[in-house]
Amino acid sequence: MSLPRVSLRLLPPPPPPHAGAAVLRRLLRGLCTREAPLPSPLSPSELDTISALIPRLISEGQVPAAGRLLSAALLLPGSPERLPFPPLAEHLASLPTLTPAFALLTALRHHPVRPSPLPLATPLLGHLLAMRRAREAASVLRWLCRPDSPRRPDAATYGIAVAGFCRLGDPKSALVALGEMAADGVPPPQELQEAVRDAMLQDARVEEAWALEEAMRLPESKKTVEMVDKLLGAWED
Repeated sequence: MSLPRVSLRLLPPPPPPHAGAAVLRRLLRGLCTREAPLPSPLSPSELDTISALIPRLISEGQVPAAGRLLSAALLLPGSPERLPFPPLAEHLASLPTLTPAFALLTALRHHPVRPSPLPLATPLLGHLLAMRRAREAASVLRWLCRPDSPRRPDAATYGIAVAGFCRLGDPKSALVALGEMAADGVPPPQELQEAVRDAMLQDARVEEAWALEEAMRLPESKKTVEMVDKLLGAWED
């Protein structure tokens, strides 16, 4: 099966067949047995092999297999910190749909060790915003804020989302992200407050922009949440 032309530039060279087979045997043994996870972490060469295999499986339409490979790798010690999530996120953002991305995020959500999805979701969000795919970026943020999400966004993820939506002239999505940020008690830094204000001014919402900025300056995050809810409600009218 031929690979999509759009993905070829992002794929690393294929690993030697024997290397890929060895990694898969080791990972699948840990995934398919009830024994404790193998004590030895992934080696640099094994990490390189996984970095090559997962995007190739996705590009060949074998997304469930890519999810199983990622899930198996996460059973090994130190894997969440060492797996090559940024290049994987870049590859996922280059695809025409987010179906493979959400398949991998769902595999993380149901994983027995409940790893944080942020190492994959945060760079994915950043790449989508850089590619001006605001709607898809908003869907990634909504996924992170679901009640069953294994980890809500942190300050860095919120900052990328709010600043990116403002940069793309999407103040409504920026407000949604800001409301979730305030609900988590994460205070927006000064530059983020100014970005939201300027985006709303560009949308000719002058009075609302100043009211929101005043609410963001208050120590009670509840005030910001209330103001965001009020503004979003008015947006629907």
